[in-house]
Amino acid sequence: MADAETELAVARPAVAASGLARTAGVIAVGTVASRLLGLVRDVLIAALFGATSAKSAFVIAYSLPFFIQRLFLGGTLSIVFIPAITQVLVRGDEEETRRVVSSTFTLVLLIGLAVVVCGVLAAPGLVPMAAPGYLRTNPQVLATATALTRVMFLSMVFLALSGFATGYLNAHRQFTIPAAAPLLFNLVIIGGVLALSPRIGIFGVAVSFLLGWTAQFLVQLPAARRAGLRFSPRVDLSHPAIREMGRLAVPAMLGLAVIEINSNVDRFFASFLPSQPGVDYVAVLDYAFQLVQAPVSIFAVSLATALFPTMARHASGSSPAALRETTSLGLRGVLFTMMPVMAAMLAMSHLIVRVIFQRGAFAPQATSAVAWGLVGFAVGTVPYAAYYIVTRTYYALHDTRTPVRIGAYMILLNAAGDIVLMRWLGHTGIALSTSLVATANVGWLLWLLGPRLRGLGGRAVLGTAARTGVAAAALAATVVAARRVLAPRLEAGHLSGAATELVVALAAGGTVYLAVCALLGVRELALLRVLRRGEP
Repeated sequence: MADAETELAVARPAVAASGLARTAGVIAVGTVASRLLGLVRDVLIAALFGATSAKSAFVIAYSLPFFIQRLFLGGTLSIVFIPAITQVLVRGDEEETRRVVSSTFTLVLLIGLAVVVCGVLAAPGLVPMAAPGYLRTNPQVLATATALTRVMFLSMVFLALSGFATGYLNAHRQFTIPAAAPLLFNLVIIGGVLALSPRIGIFGVAVSFLLGWTAQFLVQLPAARRAGLRFSPRVDLSHPAIREMGRLAVPAMLGLAVIEINSNVDRFFASFLPSQPGVDYVAVLDYAFQLVQAPVSIFAVSLATALFPTMARHASGSSPAALRETTSLGLRGVLFTMMPVMAAMLAMSHLIVRVIFQRGAFAPQATSAVAWGLVGFAVGTVPYAAYYIVTRTYYALHDTRTPVRIGAYMILLNAAGDIVLMRWLGHTGIALSTSLVATANVGWLLWLLGPRLRGLGGRAVLGTAARTGVAAAALAATVVAARRVLAPRLEAGHLSGAATELVVALAAGGTVYLAVCALLGVRELALLRVLRRGEP
């Protein structure tokens, strides 16, 4: 462990590792709490609607507006706003900062309202394009999804404003309130679903999401005002920062379109799979992907969010060595946290799904289907997470075109993979195709990024990959052995027995993972020690 402390001591002047650990820790704590509440939310929805066509209708209704919102506002804003506002903040001109912020806020509001109006009007045409298989297999899904989509489009303006507030606070290096805001979001949804869904069915879920995003924006507003946010209805398109955001926005939108189209490709093909009693495959893949994305959000997104302002400053300061070290640290952190997640999901997919979701309307046949989808998605756990780090490096360099160019090929590759693999493996093939494409995408991005940063600390990254890979294999073996010992001694037919088996097996596997990492000298263990001690 001394080597790990030395590693971070050397890295601190360039990347402020302990500050990063504390910042990522704040974000991670908020994300973990939000994910736990999100899990309660998802368990509640699963118990009420299972993996049925009603849930599939909501998945379609959610994905369409979210795609358009991410394209025109939320995701694009997070990519272009933080680097632009960081450059303005570094200059220290308060009046200039107000001009840029007011112009951006006004643009977000105007575009958001336009998206709502256009989306509500266009919903009947958009929904069948997203899931055309239902035209043949179950047209009622599309009718329900169209009505739900109109409700969800109303939510998007508040989601965009919430994203603006988060970006503004993060640019001011304030992470606590943005990390806590999703807690309120999930609490409002849970309360709304409990109150509304027994009376209006799946529409209660859609209305609850609308109320949740509204609350998420409003709770961040006081902190943003304390940080200097003042709104005046003006748009200064002549300001260099606004022009820079406009220049970056188009390729950023294309990049996010690639990501979101790739996600929707899976739903597109899943709509052609004939449903079974209690099992609709659009809903099945959504549940499986949620389970993979939960740890990715807790660890990788937290780390990438904490890194991005630092990356932007290093890139603005023309410091490739510092940016290289920041990127390398992020990639090693992803390997350290995601390797055990992948191993656990592959070793216990059915048990995980059963304990989390199987109750109420979520039947055993849905558990089996989601578990196999989880296996396919879990293969890509590490590249899903690494993508957040790698693309943040490109965005810090103000290069949004390269991820777009590569991502365009990935759409075609994913579609081809879905067509081929779903014939052999059904919905598991669709999930596996997504994982393989994610791996190819990140590999290509890293290959092109290396020369620009004069390396990526490849030896350290590969060393961490090898060591954590061995430790993850030990975790999987431990989990399998623990389950064999526990299964005869527990009432596996009851939720309490299955939950005990899951918790004990995970605890044993996690302990072995950390022990093997320490034995093999995995330096990223030092991040845990820094985070726990809160070192300066």
